[in-house]
Amino acid sequence: MSRESKFTADAGWLPPHPSPRKPAFVPPPGAVDAHCHVFGPGDVFPYAPERKYTPSDASKEQLFALRDHLGFERNVIVQGTCHGADNRALVDALRASQGRARGVATVRRDVSDAQLAEMNEAGVRGVRFNFVKRLVDVTPPDVLLEVARRIAPLGWHVVVYFEAQDLPDLEPFLAKIPTTVVVDHMGRPDVRKPVDGPEFGRFVDLLARHSHIWSKVSGAERLSVTGAPNYSDFVPFGRRIVESFPDRVLWGTDWPHPNLKPHMPDDGDLVDLIPKLAPTADLQRRLLVNNPMRLYWNAKAYSDIPGTTVFDADMSRKGYHLNMFCMSLMKAANRERFKANERAYLDEWPMSEEQKQGVLARDYNRMISLGGNIYFLAKIFATDGKSFQHAAALMTGMSQEDYAKMMLSGGRKYSPGPGGA
Repeated sequence: MSRESKFTADAGWLPPHPSPRKPAFVPPPGAVDAHCHVFGPGDVFPYAPERKYTPSDASKEQLFALRDHLGFERNVIVQGTCHGADNRALVDALRASQGRARGVATVRRDVSDAQLAEMNEAGVRGVRFNFVKRLVDVTPPDVLLEVARRIAPLGWHVVVYFEAQDLPDLEPFLAKIPTTVVVDHMGRPDVRKPVDGPEFGRFVDLLARHSHIWSKVSGAERLSVTGAPNYSDFVPFGRRIVESFPDRVLWGTDWPHPNLKPHMPDDGDLVDLIPKLAPTADLQRRLLVNNPMRLYWNAKAYSDIPGTTVFDADMSRKGYHLNMFCMSLMKAANRERFKANERAYLDEWPMSEEQKQGVLARDYNRMISLGGNIYFLAKIFATDGKSFQHAAALMTGMSQEDYAKMMLSGGRKYSPGPGGA
């Protein structure tokens, strides 16, 4: 049974595209749509009394379905101004995402530490300061700086939304913010003007002078005059920022595209702009994976080395109890107890269930991904009477014989013969 919202969308409000096409561009694995929204449903999460617009509902279920359809794995959901500082719809979507979404909230000066902690636990990683007067009543900069100082210890950042003509007055304020700053939609440049002209040059100079300032290369459907599906006048501006600052750029759909009047874009068209903005695979991966993962999921620069798990301090903490269990097997009495009842012995250790299942299955790759150190894990296969070579062969999917031949031939590559595994 469908619910009926108690809110009526503004006259002329455009709902999201009903059936966006599948884009031709396939985003790289792990890609993040780093700018999108959820609105309502209004009967569950009411719109703010002070709002400047009333949208049609845009649910988390619709957003996640679009994410999957477009080929993305994660979202960054930005609090819409229609919800004011009531972040309940945002937090609800984050908790429903199973870790695949992060959020940017709107908070007031009087937000409590407990509220910030709750939002942090749900996946909020930033706050948004909006300077577009037609959308919000702008908060004084000194109040915003106080908020920025409050959220800095959490590792959060600040997202700012402004229009190009306001940049000269805002730059001193942006320079003072004690966190990373992300500018929405490249500061809304006038794309009818030259990409190498003074107005956009001011924005490029802002990024060049302040290494803590990032930019989203989004908003083609808002800024373009030539329009869909190619948005050709937008492309040089986005490409300039991506190529100049490849490690400080993000991209997002801006779904469900609030306050658009001329047309509702097909999100497939927007995704197909990405290779025009980021023309190489390396730039695409930085834009869509590395940068948002670093900013929102705290992914490290070395976290995606193919075939390699780096055992750093975080992994050491994660695998501490797993590794201490392994070390306990150095004692003969403990080995006998473990072999007599593996599950009962494992339950004596405060390991995660996933870690315990990895041990029971002798899935060493899984144990390594959960913080296991191979030198400690060696105690398990020694307890099983297996050699290090046997365990290494299991981890590579090879027979022990083929693994031995590979190592004897240089340890880099070995193609088994007809009788090989």
